[in-house]
Amino acid sequence: MNVTVLLAVVSGVLTYVLGQFALELVIESVYETKRTIEQISHSLIAYAHVINSPGFASQELLNETSEHLRKLSSQLIGHLYLVPQYDLTAWVFRLPSRDKMLLATGELIGLANNVFRSGDKTQERIDKRIKNIRDSLGIYST
Repeated sequence: MNVTVLLAVVSGVLTYVLGQFALELVIESVYETKRTIEQISHSLIAYAHVINSPGFASQELLNETSEHLRKLSSQLIGHLYLVPQYDLTAWVFRLPSRDKMLLATGELIGLANNVFRSGDKTQERIDKRIKNIRDSLGIYST
């Protein structure tokens, strides 16, 4: 009887530890990835007046917007390394594929660079970059 109780306690503790491990390793990293995508969605709207009028805002606001977009790009690519077995985890939790994450990362960097330039071609590139980011990350807008 003592062996049965001990076995039950050990299996309970082991189940708890493995559950916490899965929670911390997988679930938390998936949550952080989705949180970064949410921040990107928010930033595309919050900084739209700067992004869609390149070169016309104050230098301070242009620098802030560019730095913010670069930070989000860095966080996004970091999630590819943070999430264990990214391809499988992305499929299970409906995250964007690795290729889409890389595309969005590059487009965010391009967008960060384009806030300093103006011109017709620049606006076309910005519109295309925003569309690619939204399509890649599954961000819907009105």
